[in-house]
Amino acid sequence: MTLPSSPAQTTAAIPVETLPDRTARWARECLEWAKVPFLPSGRRVGRVYDIVGPQNLFGEDSLFINLGYWRDRPESLDAASRDLARLVAREAGLGPDDVQLDVGFGYGDQDFLWAREFGPKEIIGMNIATEQIEIATRRAAELGLSDRIRFEYGSAIDLPRADASCTKVTALESAFHFPSYDRFFAEAYRVLQPGGKLVTADITVRPGPVTDLMIRASDRPGAERTAYDLPRYRKALTAAGFENVSVYSIRRDVYSPLATYLSKRLRDPDMRRVNPVLRATFSRPGLLAWGPWADYIIAVATKP
Repeated sequence: MTLPSSPAQTTAAIPVETLPDRTARWARECLEWAKVPFLPSGRRVGRVYDIVGPQNLFGEDSLFINLGYWRDRPESLDAASRDLARLVAREAGLGPDDVQLDVGFGYGDQDFLWAREFGPKEIIGMNIATEQIEIATRRAAELGLSDRIRFEYGSAIDLPRADASCTKVTALESAFHFPSYDRFFAEAYRVLQPGGKLVTADITVRPGPVTDLMIRASDRPGAERTAYDLPRYRKALTAAGFENVSVYSIRRDVYSPLATYLSKRLRDPDMRRVNPVLRATFSRPGLLAWGPWADYIIAVATKP
């Protein structure tokens, strides 16, 4: 198996810091996060991830930013993240004839894996986090993949792509950040060719009486839909015009095994670089606090 990035390349993306430098960085990050709610809505998510940066990730030999797929008991978050990317590619039927639009690509690891293992003709990564675009572009050049992958700035709800210009649209653990599911689904439908597929791996709320009340309470006339449970997700894809819609949960293969892994990983010396706020959020107590309310779904839909 060829890894999508090398440990040396990953290490080069993470700055070396003294303890005073690290403490000062944490303070700056917390201050910048506090400013995010006051930014225009279209800039908030990109700014959050620009603040996070490679230095706050949990991987050992990659820059993946996802919770991973742990069904086959991988030994690390890096391996689980690769398995999640492979699951998305298999559901999409990704192959050599595809022009793939990947919306919310992180630092490019999933695209490097897809290029190496599934060989699509072209991958266009779309993102609103400028630092991620810069780092992913540099990494693609270092890996010799610039002729097959390019990374561009663009919004999920206003994709700068021509109608019917793609055969596959993917969003790997990014769609829950988008300002509107309905507008993203409409844009994905627009840019797909007939027979093309949309595949998402997405964090959603779990179906149930409490979350149902929460979703209903958030509904306002004219407001954009920003939260779905699994049944609503399926209905929204159908309403957007997609056919052969399949939405299923993999939460049992995400949250609990991730909590088990991170309970050990966060004790590793190199994790001292991670902002304490993020360490607390993804610690075992943190995951057990918010994980029960969260679902993790795979959605597959075809444009007729």
